[in-house]
Amino acid sequence: MALIQSPSIAAARVAMAQAAALVALSLIPIPAGWSHARRLMASASSNSSNRADADHHATGYYEGLVGGAEGPGGRGELTLKLMGKPNGWVRFNDAGVVRHLDRDFLQFELIPKIDSVLFGQPFVTNSHGMHGPEVALEKPPGVFRIALLGASMDMGWGVKYQDSYAHQLQDWLNTHAAHQGFASDRRFEVLNFAVAAYSPLQRLESFRRKAKEFQPDLVVFASTMLDSRLAEIHLCDVFRTQAEIPFDFARRAVERAGVTEADRRVDSRKQLVAKEAIKKKLEPHYWDLYDETLAKLSADCRTAKVPLMMVIIPRVGKDADPSARAEPVARLRAIAGRQALPIYDLTDTFDQIDPALLEIAAWDDHPNAVGHHRLFLALTHKLVTDQGRYELLFPGRSAVAEAALPEDLP
Repeated sequence: MALIQSPSIAAARVAMAQAAALVALSLIPIPAGWSHARRLMASASSNSSNRADADHHATGYYEGLVGGAEGPGGRGELTLKLMGKPNGWVRFNDAGVVRHLDRDFLQFELIPKIDSVLFGQPFVTNSHGMHGPEVALEKPPGVFRIALLGASMDMGWGVKYQDSYAHQLQDWLNTHAAHQGFASDRRFEVLNFAVAAYSPLQRLESFRRKAKEFQPDLVVFASTMLDSRLAEIHLCDVFRTQAEIPFDFARRAVERAGVTEADRRVDSRKQLVAKEAIKKKLEPHYWDLYDETLAKLSADCRTAKVPLMMVIIPRVGKDADPSARAEPVARLRAIAGRQALPIYDLTDTFDQIDPALLEIAAWDDHPNAVGHHRLFLALTHKLVTDQGRYELLFPGRSAVAEAALPEDLP
């Protein structure tokens, strides 16, 4: 998440007024036959032009979702209400699906073995705390494991795990393996280690603590346009909870930014006194920190003798402008290039599609089941036309023709 400082008071007022107007419009009854008007209203409420400056308070939005330092009634809560958050909605960290880790760099993780409802959809975790089916820690013979490191969109925010792009990929790989003649000796497991709001540093730590134990045969690092915002939230929470930073390169980045012990003071409510100053100091350093994070993960994967690759996952609507996403995509490609990592840019997956058809709600730009299916198709198309990755998955087989579509393949 690329971090941007808080908007000016004037810009914030404009954004809140627009959001409030959309909420008011949504309360006006529309005759059932006016399906076109309904679609237009849904599209308007999700269109980036009608959510002006939304990226400027994405930090407050995600802090609200994960129950960060703003707390109940803070800026994140107000922002969400103005965006149309329904009654009865709870924060991710208040939904009973995560547990907090005291003074721990990881901060929080999914609770193992839960069967609950999250944002209106079944939310199930296995005994290892993954949003997915049960798997054994020890890798069974003949199994090829893919470890997915990511955040909310990869975890499956607002969709059941069976509809997530990760699980659809697992199902397709096993079907395709049977078609390729591997039915007797090759099966696939896509292990989803993604957790909502995990920053790149948390994804790295998740690999070191968790994913590595499962002996993956391929690691997929999922990136988004908002990763530096997640880094901001994470580091501020690390300072607020007085957790230790386990990486030398990250400690050096904090030192280069000039964040002092005095900056890290907390008040009687355990909130950072100088939070805005910390954010301003850290903001110029996020891309360098991202680069060093991937360098460390790449080195760890080389030591473990497991291939690593990157994918760039878009938000619905927000990343549909090629000119707006060009710079962060170029930066992510440069990071991948420096580490000699394959990278799949999926940011055009939702282009030219009405966001109302793909997002889980007008006030939430995470992909719904339809959006996840499109992500699955886009990712699979990249895989089946990439000889290096395809042969890793299916030894001795050739990648298919560029014109082939994943949905046309068994």
